[in-house]
Amino acid sequence: MPRPPSRDIPVVRGDRLSVTVDGFGDGPDGIARIGDYIVFVPGVLPGERAYVEITSAARKYGRASLLEIEQPAADRVEPRCAHFLTCGGCHRQHQAYAAQLRSKQARLQRTVSFALGDGAPDVAPTVAAASPYGERHKVAAQLLQAPNGRLTAALHRARSPELVAIHECPASDALAWDLVERTVELLNRLPHGAWDPWFAPKALLRSVLVRTTTDGYAHLVLVAIEPRIPGLEDLLDELRAAGASSVSVNHNDGDPARLLGPHTELLDGRPFVFEHLAGCTYRIAPTTFFQTSPRMAEQLIEHVVEWLAPTPADDVGDLYCGGGLLTLPLARRARSAFGIERNGFAIDDARASASESRIQNATFRAGDSLGWLRACGRELPKPHLVAMDPPRTGLEAGIVQELQRLRPARLAYVSCEPQSLQRDLRDLQAAGFRCAAVVPFDMFPQTCHVESVAMLEPAR
Repeated sequence: MPRPPSRDIPVVRGDRLSVTVDGFGDGPDGIARIGDYIVFVPGVLPGERAYVEITSAARKYGRASLLEIEQPAADRVEPRCAHFLTCGGCHRQHQAYAAQLRSKQARLQRTVSFALGDGAPDVAPTVAAASPYGERHKVAAQLLQAPNGRLTAALHRARSPELVAIHECPASDALAWDLVERTVELLNRLPHGAWDPWFAPKALLRSVLVRTTTDGYAHLVLVAIEPRIPGLEDLLDELRAAGASSVSVNHNDGDPARLLGPHTELLDGRPFVFEHLAGCTYRIAPTTFFQTSPRMAEQLIEHVVEWLAPTPADDVGDLYCGGGLLTLPLARRARSAFGIERNGFAIDDARASASESRIQNATFRAGDSLGWLRACGRELPKPHLVAMDPPRTGLEAGIVQELQRLRPARLAYVSCEPQSLQRDLRDLQAAGFRCAAVVPFDMFPQTCHVESVAMLEPAR
């Protein structure tokens, strides 16, 4: 028998009630309130009246599932994907695209205002994607064995390790998704099952990864718990016909949470794909990070280069440089540019990309950004301008203090996580830097995720 509501927790699991949605949280869900008690609800929009069922009721907040929209918002639209809210890949397909852009701008404004107080700039309107759908050029589908024994493409439910079968993904580049589906269809000819860490730990096949470029190349990577997939060679002709420019096998017998293992073996085609952005040619290995939306990445590059505005008298530093996305276009205008990145494979790509782009004044160093930043003025030039694109966790401890010592004329901070941006902007302000502008970019349409560039300079 469910416990009765307490004075502090006004609902219990299984309660059904109508709520009004106040707004969005920092994650994918809408926020409703029962008195002072917060309930998170997926699939709703600010201003809507919804009938929900409480699924959990903790001390600080509860969660609910949506049963019915009683009063829809004006910007509610029909989702394009049959799997919306079943898989965790999209959060906002029920919201008109213009409203998605406004909500991301508003979220970032809250972040910046909380961090900087009266020193916060007005956040610019969100830079829209070229298209609200079809912008994800990297698709990673897990493999799931259906009750009839057939392999199917699958994605995770939101906040769950559970896999759900997927037969469409309009958020993804059409070539990438079609190649995933055709690959899974062909794999059914082989006598191999889908790996599951609990129920099928010895089955061979884990996932299918495809990265496509804007000029139509596609690198297909099959992830397996062994370095070889017997019989795969017999499928190569048909995989090529389906659009695969390259086919590789990645050996991953480790952590279920890790998509790729450390070793990838090429079976067919070139070991890399190449993307052409902002006048540069980028080599992309299957195991290194590159922005999921190339067209939005180009917009981001343009804003960073415009703000930093390097001249032939400037030395530029690029922290957390990855494959040199920002380093190379900055180097084209500067006296020199250096990139620092912990991932050695990404550094290999960056150096190869500099060669492909005929850029000779870019230097790359593998290692942690803090150590190499401390070497500036000795082993590396003291940078006049600095770009930073850290992981979701933000700047590592000590980076802000080194920037305070080096005192570059301008900083460009690329962020994929507003919460870590909030912390780092506050620390940079305390270190004597002023945030002049913040621009959000819709790198992931139909989701709650927001990329941004914060533009900083020394306070006057």
